[in-house]
Amino acid sequence: MKKLLILILCISMATVLIACKKTENNDPPVNNIEGDVVFETYDRNGNTYDQNIFAESKLTLINFWEPWCPPCVGEMPDLEKVYEEYKEKGLNIIGVYSSFDMENDVDSVLDEAGTTYLILKYTEAFDKFQTGYVPTSVFINNKGEVVGETVIGSMSYEEWANKVEDLLK
Repeated sequence: MKKLLILILCISMATVLIACKKTENNDPPVNNIEGDVVFETYDRNGNTYDQNIFAESKLTLINFWEPWCPPCVGEMPDLEKVYEEYKEKGLNIIGVYSSFDMENDVDSVLDEAGTTYLILKYTEAFDKFQTGYVPTSVFINNKGEVVGETVIGSMSYEEWANKVEDLLK
């Protein structure tokens, strides 16, 4: 019985890890993305946003996530905590998702995580940030330039806070 339980747990963990791989692309993940960020998209209420949003904050964290990805959903309360702690110091966070057929799941995730930072819908303009994995996060300065390294995978509050503090200096 113990062996069966261990086997089931191993299969479950493997499924979770595979489930968060967004594409069938076998290329290695992108570690650094360069260039200015230009986009136009909208939020869940139909309000339009573009790259001018970066000028409003010293640093913007764009977090690409999906409601079906456990690590994505799991880090959202930590991202919210980082947002609340650092927004007065110049941090903005934008969550971007592409699972438009899962709006009820998105609602549930945002409600459970207590997410107050801006949530936008994915457009082709974000393709340059695709690593094949979610969550993937990039940092943008107030000039619309990518700064720091791309983060592939989820992180804890402490890891996010350390990274944000370094980039806000």
